[in-house]
Amino acid sequence: MARQAPYSVDISPERAKELAEVGGALLLLDVPAGTVVGIDQQTFVVGPRFKGVKMLPPGPHFISCNATSGSSGTDFAPTLGFFVHLAPRSVVVRRWDAQEELLLPIEDADEVERLAAGVRRFDFDAYLAPYDLSSFTTWQSLSGHITPGVIERLSPVAGGNICVTAEADPSLLAPRTAAEARLSEQLASKAAMQEAAEAVSSKGEAADARDEQAGASASGRPPAPPPVKGVGRCFYTRLPRNAKGTGLTPQEVTQLNLDKSRLLDEVIAELYGGDADIMLGELQFAFLAFLLGHSLESFGQWKALLHLALACEEAPLQTCPGFYSKLLAAVRAQLQHCLASGRGPDAAQPSPLGLPMTDELLADSFLKRLFARFYDMLHSAGGRVPPQLQAEASRLQQVLEAGLGWSFSVGELAGESDDEDAPVIVEL
Repeated sequence: MARQAPYSVDISPERAKELAEVGGALLLLDVPAGTVVGIDQQTFVVGPRFKGVKMLPPGPHFISCNATSGSSGTDFAPTLGFFVHLAPRSVVVRRWDAQEELLLPIEDADEVERLAAGVRRFDFDAYLAPYDLSSFTTWQSLSGHITPGVIERLSPVAGGNICVTAEADPSLLAPRTAAEARLSEQLASKAAMQEAAEAVSSKGEAADARDEQAGASASGRPPAPPPVKGVGRCFYTRLPRNAKGTGLTPQEVTQLNLDKSRLLDEVIAELYGGDADIMLGELQFAFLAFLLGHSLESFGQWKALLHLALACEEAPLQTCPGFYSKLLAAVRAQLQHCLASGRGPDAAQPSPLGLPMTDELLADSFLKRLFARFYDMLHSAGGRVPPQLQAEASRLQQVLEAGLGWSFSVGELAGESDDEDAPVIVEL
C-alpha cells in the first residue's frame, strides 16, 4: 500500500475485527499511485492497492492529499485537506478527481451508501490500511475540542478542501518575522509552480506559462488563482483587534486594551454564542489546518486567537479560569507536537512540502512576548491564581523551558513588544 510502512500494527485478529466493526473508515477511490495521502499525523504514499484507512476511532480527523507533479514523482502539488467527524461505524467516501487532482465527495447518495455497506461487509478490507492507534492519544490532545459543529462552522462550503492557493494573496497576510516570511515564500512558490504546470498542460503553450510566472515573480506575488471545484477558504471568526466603547474616557479606553478581558467576554458572548469551547475548537482547527494543511490563513487565525486570549488579566483570574486551564492545555499539546516534529520516527514519513518550519516560527514569533506578559501577570497575582490554572501554567512553562529555553520571570521582556503586541494607549 505504501513504499515505506510508517508504522506497524500488532494486535490480535479478534481485536482488529472489533476495531473494524466499531471504528470508522475512510474509502478513497481512484487515487493514483505516488499520491501522498495523510490522515491526522499519519502519511501514506499510495500504491496500486491502496483504497483508504480503516479502524478510525470516532471523533474528528483531518484528511490531506498531495498530487505528484512532474515525471520524476518527487515534486508535489500544494496540500489539500478537509476535516471530518466520524461517528461509530461511519464511512467517509471520496473519489479522486483526475482533472482537479483532489478528493471530492460522491454526489450520488445511493452509490455512497452501496460503497459504505461494502466497507462494513469487509469487501474492501484487504485494500484499507489500519489506523495507527499508537498516535491517537496525541491526536486527541490536538483535536479534542473540534466538534461536528466547529467543523460545519469553519470548513469551506460543500465539503470543500482547505488549500493555500484558495486563500488571500499570501503577501496580504503580512508575515512579521523572517521565519513567517520564508514560510510564505515556500508555500507561494509551490502554488505558482502548480499553476504554471496546469497552464502548460491545458493550453500546450509553455511560453505563455513562462510569461505568467515571470509576471508573478516581478510583482513579488503569485497570480490570483481562478476558483477551483472542491477548494475554498475557511469561515474563521472575525476577531476585533482592540476594545472600543462609546462614551468612555481616554483612560478607560486605555485600560480596556491593557486588559482585554471585557473584549474577550464580548467575543465569546456575541461571536461564539456564549460557548467558550467553540473558541477552543477554532483554535485547534486553525492550528491543525496550518500544521497539516499548510494554510497561511489558518496560521493568522491561530495567532489572532492567542493574541486576544493572552492579553487578558481579569478573565484568567476571575471570570473564566476554567476556559484558561483548557486553553493552556491545548497550547501545550500544540507546542509539544511542534517541537517534536522532524525528530524521532515521524521524521521518516513522507512530507512533500517539508515541515512548516515550526521550530523557527516558535523561536522568533510573537509567542515569547505574549507568554512573557501572561506569566508576568500570573506571578503578580500570586495566591489569587486558581489552583487548576496554576497547575496548567506550570506544565506549559516546563514545555517552554525544555523545548525553547524560555524561562519567564516578573517584568521579563518589558518594553520589547512590537506594534502588534502593544496595547492601545490613548492620550489626553
